[in-house]
Amino acid sequence: MDFKELVDLYHQKKIEGMDFSQIRKELAEKNIETELIKDIVRAIDNRMLSGEVKTKKKGMFKPRDLRLIGWILMIIGGVITLGTYFKWFDMNGYYFLSYGPVIAGYLLIVAARRAQRKNS
Repeated sequence: MDFKELVDLYHQKKIEGMDFSQIRKELAEKNIETELIKDIVRAIDNRMLSGEVKTKKKGMFKPRDLRLIGWILMIIGGVITLGTYFKWFDMNGYYFLSYGPVIAGYLLIVAARRAQRKNS
């Protein structure tokens, strides 16, 4: 294998959780020179530090999805509040103010904007 292929292979293994000491040991077992091992580890470390790796965290929403959910919550909360105020729904004289979904929707939109700025 050439240098680039080794870097690509062990870079992927590093992403999967392999330690640098394990990488060095495995490369030494393949009878690769010490200087080349240092260069490979340095190249892998540079890739990790430069942010070439974008690991997707499970359970995380994209900023676009958060913004969409936020708008939906705000609209639902607004429609319920306005519906009770303008008597679109029969509440027998009571008003139902659904500020919770409106506030939660707004906070999701703000979080989406911050996540989008962080990603760019």
